[in-house]
Amino acid sequence: MYTIQIKVKTKVTTEIHSKYLNKRVIVMKNDWHQVARIVRFACATVLLLSSSMIWAADREIVFQQAREHLQQGRAAAAYDVLSQYELDWSGEDAYDYLLGVAALDSGNAGEAIFSLQRLVARQPDFAGARMELARAYFDIGDNELARVEFTRVLADNPPANVQSAVSEYMTAIDTRARSYQSDAQYYVELGLGYDSNPPAATDDAIFLSFRLADNNLESSSMFSQAAVGGLWNFPISPDSQILLNARVDHRSNPSTHFVDASNINLGVAWSWKSGKNAISVAANTVFSGLAGEHNKNDYGLTANYQRMLNSSWTFASFLRIGAMRFEDSVLEVRDVDQIMYGVSVSQTYSNAVMNVSLTGNTDDAKQSSSPFSADGYGINISNSWFLSGGKVIFIEASATTLEYDDPFFGFDREDDIVTFGTGTTWPKFPAKDWTTTFRLNYSEKESTVSLYEFDRVEIGFSFTKTF
Repeated sequence: MYTIQIKVKTKVTTEIHSKYLNKRVIVMKNDWHQVARIVRFACATVLLLSSSMIWAADREIVFQQAREHLQQGRAAAAYDVLSQYELDWSGEDAYDYLLGVAALDSGNAGEAIFSLQRLVARQPDFAGARMELARAYFDIGDNELARVEFTRVLADNPPANVQSAVSEYMTAIDTRARSYQSDAQYYVELGLGYDSNPPAATDDAIFLSFRLADNNLESSSMFSQAAVGGLWNFPISPDSQILLNARVDHRSNPSTHFVDASNINLGVAWSWKSGKNAISVAANTVFSGLAGEHNKNDYGLTANYQRMLNSSWTFASFLRIGAMRFEDSVLEVRDVDQIMYGVSVSQTYSNAVMNVSLTGNTDDAKQSSSPFSADGYGINISNSWFLSGGKVIFIEASATTLEYDDPFFGFDREDDIVTFGTGTTWPKFPAKDWTTTFRLNYSEKESTVSLYEFDRVEIGFSFTKTF
């Protein structure tokens, strides 16, 4: 049996009897290194044999060099050898496993996570890779994600020594949480693109024999946008935490400045997680501006519940109570109290994640004479694929129906809205701490009141830097 110590920030030392080691682990028996390496290389060898019947000679040479470096304790050298081929070989099981292990043991836990996430998404039953991913989360201090992955390892009923190791890691996570270590993340986002209809307006210039003003008609524009934001995490117990978020954003449409939009979003949340269950309660306020003037405020209180059904399926539900209030007295007719609710299921399979959501809402107009009271329901389906080099391709589609209680201009109003979106995300581009996203969106609204019908295409790039 091998005795290992994990040193956490509270200076509390937890002894672990296990075959798994961490970069923050002090090994008390030197031959432990050899045992761990043998286990890892066995996994890597199996993956090499199962990934393909024919391997390029230069690829096998690189893998052999990496294995030799790892066997001799030169994880940094193994990482240097493997990382130069990431753009070409990532997405292959053997490569992602070797790269993840080399990155983790050379002190690059963040890089290990990218590689191991890809592998686990494709091979959800590969317990060895999931264990390494959990350790990587532990190494960067992400206690809750580490807890989730360790729990999934236990769900597969692993050998007794692995169960003991996971149990001790869980104890170390609880010890860390009790130390009340806070965390913060900041980001800057820039974007540009083209919008075929920023006002989301009809292209029919005549309504009930009246000619509409130009600002009420469809028009196109290029756009640019910018945002800054931050996330703050304050643990209050081993199982719960307080989260704060703030974001300020602005979008400019040079050809349609009358719909330039600005927002200030402030939020606070409490979350609790235990085993397969997670609960959160969040409050947020959004102050919105239009064309440089204060337009409206949105207030909301949201409760979420999530349960991990098994290693690949997750169930979630939410309930939101909110209110929307307009600043201009002329627009107060649109003030509503809101209730939204929904359920969703998501599945991780192969190298992809699929999500299906069902939602409903009720808007209750504040003014008795307002026609803006409505009930709605909808469905959203999305799928993301994880590709080589850490790239992600995503696609989503939704359909929503809104039925209004009172007539508009003498017509019973019902709106049917469909949306479609697709895009790609490139991590570490154009630089290491940047992420680039391309997105194409299409939306169309059909209504029994033609004034509210429109279609719209948006295409653009966004660039996000995290700190």
